[in-house]
Amino acid sequence: MKISNYLVALTLGSVIAFTSCDENDDSFDELSSKETTLQQANIQFVEKTVIPVYSSLADETMLLLTSLEELQENKNNANVSNACELWKKSRQYWEWSEAFLFGAASKYYIDPHIDTWPLDKTALENLLSNESMMNDIENVVANLNNGLVGFHGLEYIIFREGQPRPSSDITSKELSYAIAVAKDLFLSSCRLEAAWAGMEKIADYKAEVIEDAELEPEDNFGEQMRLCGYPGSVWKSVTSGSEQIIEGCRTIVDEVGNSKIGKPYTGEDISYIESPHAYNSIQDFEDNIRSVQFVYYGAFGATSPQKGSLSAYVKSVNSTLDQNLIDAIDECVAKIQAMPKPFVLNYKDSKVRDAINACADLDDALAAVQQLIVRE
Repeated sequence: MKISNYLVALTLGSVIAFTSCDENDDSFDELSSKETTLQQANIQFVEKTVIPVYSSLADETMLLLTSLEELQENKNNANVSNACELWKKSRQYWEWSEAFLFGAASKYYIDPHIDTWPLDKTALENLLSNESMMNDIENVVANLNNGLVGFHGLEYIIFREGQPRPSSDITSKELSYAIAVAKDLFLSSCRLEAAWAGMEKIADYKAEVIEDAELEPEDNFGEQMRLCGYPGSVWKSVTSGSEQIIEGCRTIVDEVGNSKIGKPYTGEDISYIESPHAYNSIQDFEDNIRSVQFVYYGAFGATSPQKGSLSAYVKSVNSTLDQNLIDAIDECVAKIQAMPKPFVLNYKDSKVRDAINACADLDDALAAVQQLIVRE
């Protein structure tokens, strides 16, 4: 462990020990009522949303890897279909995490590494024809450019036009590549969980994968979010932690509206279509907005605001702003669901503009809540 990281860990550890000795001691007296409430919302964000999503993502990517290994051993259409279903399940957990790409996903460049599109097909063909690289493909994958790995590298191998690709069309080299990519995806997912939960809190087999790759995270972002405002945390105040959470939501809403949907619709970049081979684009968009919903409602899978959530805090201060944001989330989901599928064949439809507008309205509602958190 680096000296600087050791000092941070020691500081955070000391704070934890100090603040947990007695629930009734006065170490929190310096926090205002607002800060105390927001701190609990920040902690709930970590424990009930971030860690459960990343833990499940790691679990699902492991199953996806296993399915591809089974496909390699017994190449048939049923096994391709199974791999496709597990790709979609894994993909959904990733999309549910995109409201909190700050922290580990950005610091360790995991987001671009596993979720860059469109796939560089020319580079992939060159890779598959390079005997030297294919003979060492598991080591090569970690250093490939972002347009060759992750979800979309796997998608291209096992999907065609929204359906499982015929097993007879998948070559042995493509399967070797896919398995190497899936191992890398599983490793990345484990790192995300460990970087928010702590290495000591994840399953032993996940920790072993990380340790074998010598990629133990230098940070515990969950601990830092719990301790916003204390020495050692990257968030220098409780409010800045809460603001970061809302900013994460705004970032993905902007990306969905202006990039994922907007670039193809406006003609700025018609190749910029997410999950085009699986015909999964619209599901991806909806899951991104659901990610915002889970964050604001205070728990993964929540369909209504939970006690101790950011929504509960905002409602206590300004119920109108809270309801505006809830309504904007619902409207955005509805407009995305109303777009004709598949998006790759219908990105110019008039209902696409409605979804873009709904994303803009949702961002406005999030901005108002962000201002409230900072101001009040």
